Amino acid sequence: MTASNSPFSLQANVLLPIPSLMAWDLLTSPTQYQWNRALQKFEASLGFHTGSKLQLTLQSLRGPLSLVAEVVESTPGKLLTFESSFRCLFCRHQENWSFTFIEESSSAVCLTIRYSLSGAFAARVWDEKKLIVNNILNLWLESVKQQAKRM
Repeated sequence: MTASNSPFSLQANVLLPIPSLMAWDLLTSPTQYQWNRALQKFEASLGFHTGSKLQLTLQSLRGPLSLVAEVVESTPGKLLTFESSFRCLFCRHQENWSFTFIEESSSAVCLTIRYSLSGAFAARVWDEKKLIVNNILNLWLESVKQQAKRM
């Protein structure tokens, strides 16, 4: 996991031995909570179309972390971006989750997950959020990697 150029962001990637559309299907599977150790609960209102609402319960070191997110960009096999928000000291903070699929060959794809945080008090909550999200992203990538090997 590495921090990108934004002061409040993380990025991680993994090379998967499957085509990008198969990787997309893994990430958008309604039953991925059964094999994805980062997810305890997963529901999508309209699938993964732009504007769809996602309800996720993520596994963290502090226990379950629930969030409601909206899909803001969706291109099958290429990009999935969703946003969620929370309040800290009465101010709204925005979380952006982005999944990018870059084809390395016809049978391999590099999956990159980016997380960024913005808001008035982002610096105050970043140290805690960074540890929580780092753990979630590592679990998510490892789960996808293991599931891709089984395919």
